[in-house]
Amino acid sequence: MPTIRIRSRVHSPITTTFAFFDDPANLGRIMPPPVSIRPVRVEPSPPRAGTEIEFRYGIGPLQRRWLVRYLEHVPGERIVDETLSGPMRLMLHSHTFTAARDGGTWIEDRIDYHVGPGGPLGMFIDAIAGLVMRAVFVWRVARQRRILGS
Repeated sequence: MPTIRIRSRVHSPITTTFAFFDDPANLGRIMPPPVSIRPVRVEPSPPRAGTEIEFRYGIGPLQRRWLVRYLEHVPGERIVDETLSGPMRLMLHSHTFTAARDGGTWIEDRIDYHVGPGGPLGMFIDAIAGLVMRAVFVWRVARQRRILGS
């Protein structure tokens, strides 16, 4: 299964940074245009381990459902979520937050994913999906820095 790792730094303190990522509505603020994404259900709320979040995402009128569940939720440290249904067959995403020496926050994302079927075709589809996700994360990191300071 492919893995993507991204490490970035923002100027805001860890409590502010964690709170930003803990609010499912903020995902839409860091996604690149023309993608829209918004939470339509968060149960239970506020988020914690076991919370399921249903998103609507897409481009224009082409909207789909994406359902994720928090496996871990450690305030100020880590959020780990898994896709139950949506754009990928399997996706495990961990966000880890570490205080930086200057009062900012290091954000580490690890995404384990699988999109397509097995075999060579699945490997090819996963490689294309990996390129797309890396491009999305370039945008996300820039937006995170703009919103939370760089």
